[in-house]
Amino acid sequence: MNNHFFIDLFEQRLGEFTGSPYVVLTDSCTNAIFLSLMYLKNYKSFTETEVTIPKQTYIGVAQSIINAGLKVKFEDEKWVGSYRIEKTPIIDAAVGFKKDMYKEGMVCLSFQQKKSIPIGKGGAILLDSEESYCKLKRMSWDGRDASKSVKEDISNIIHGYHMNMIPDDAAKGVLKLNQYVETKFGSYADYPDISICFDESKR
Repeated sequence: MNNHFFIDLFEQRLGEFTGSPYVVLTDSCTNAIFLSLMYLKNYKSFTETEVTIPKQTYIGVAQSIINAGLKVKFEDEKWVGSYRIEKTPIIDAAVGFKKDMYKEGMVCLSFQQKKSIPIGKGGAILLDSEESYCKLKRMSWDGRDASKSVKEDISNIIHGYHMNMIPDDAAKGVLKLNQYVETKFGSYADYPDISICFDESKR
């Protein structure tokens, strides 16, 4: 059994469960969002400099947007389960996991200990493009094909980040998915207004 058996297996099982053609595992939902934004900036004709999110959401979402070199705008949105990062195809579904959930776009999941698949830490990107899958997979593994040595893959390395899920966590994910019980979706009401943290006039 190779070191990536459980990575491949968890991606496959998540795809079957959610209805997503492709799945990229990451080390958190926060980094799944960051990687998705960087993919749009580096490989798609994405020219926006500012995106919009609900003012009541997890603070890491806003941090990911800023770390990706974009400005964040907040709006008063009453959401349940998931919401779109406006002007992008990215959907934050950290608290909206369920069977057959995938419809379109780049859907980011969380496997934090309080989520529906409580691995402890981890995330994923659901998507329908093979090209996007191949690029995002490399980006999450330092820009390389993790099934090969760096020496073997040296001529194909792209700009990447160390944001991959480790095989041990993927193995936990397979077990937890087998034990999945549908739970109530989270919503805007579970979060404080984070916009005050990014108000430049108050810094």
